[in-house]
Amino acid sequence: MDDAALSCGQLLSASPGSHVVTVFSGGPARVRPLPWWDKMSGFFQPGDDVMALRAVEDDDAWAGAGLHGHRLGFWDEQYRQGRPVALARLRPRAVRAAQARVDDPSVDEAVYEMLRTVIDELGLQTWLVPLGLWHGDHKKTARACLRLARSMPDRRWVVYEELPYRLEVPLEVSDAKARLRAVGFAIEPAVLPSAPDSSRKRAMLDCYRSQLPCLGARAYAAVTGPEVFHHLSDRSDRSDQASPGGVPTDEERPSARPALP
Repeated sequence: MDDAALSCGQLLSASPGSHVVTVFSGGPARVRPLPWWDKMSGFFQPGDDVMALRAVEDDDAWAGAGLHGHRLGFWDEQYRQGRPVALARLRPRAVRAAQARVDDPSVDEAVYEMLRTVIDELGLQTWLVPLGLWHGDHKKTARACLRLARSMPDRRWVVYEELPYRLEVPLEVSDAKARLRAVGFAIEPAVLPSAPDSSRKRAMLDCYRSQLPCLGARAYAAVTGPEVFHHLSDRSDRSDQASPGGVPTDEERPSARPALP
């Protein structure tokens, strides 16, 4: 629930009245045991309704910036994994089962359908969507958004490079752009409105009190690192695409890391 602020806080600070849709914003009503991220924060106790507490932070962030927030309630990846798999190397079947819950394709389809409903209901023309870096939930959201960009060409689509991942894993950025081009999308640099300084973005991120201990210096990098956006356009022949919506499945993604300018 802090990802939009991390990646687009400067833009959002300069765009009051905008809507922020958070896809993976849910979890169990009682989290026991705490997964490693929640435990590392030092903010939660076993049995807490972690995502309800985080939703309060989310509301504070958007209210302070004059934004409208929407949470779709899909469970965060760490909660879809279920209980930690002890002695993982000795229990490969349990590891595969846990990964299957994370990668469940029905989640991808449900995300696509719910996002389409939200876009129809809000009726807004311009949508900023993640490039899909590193984290599984980012990638699921990005795949759904590419399908939407293909099926809803009347909207204006802009891709943002997620912070701090853009700074930490630059090869992921190259891979993600290559996947876009491989299925017929084109991207061009976009210059969007930005707050005059970083103070508003910093204030927005300060609302996510439970996340700052985990983010540490990465939050500072997200505040000081420039936000990067690209106009997205579809130049493909849809009949040539193998996967639903012309978006690459895991099997179709290129394994080699291409050399890009």
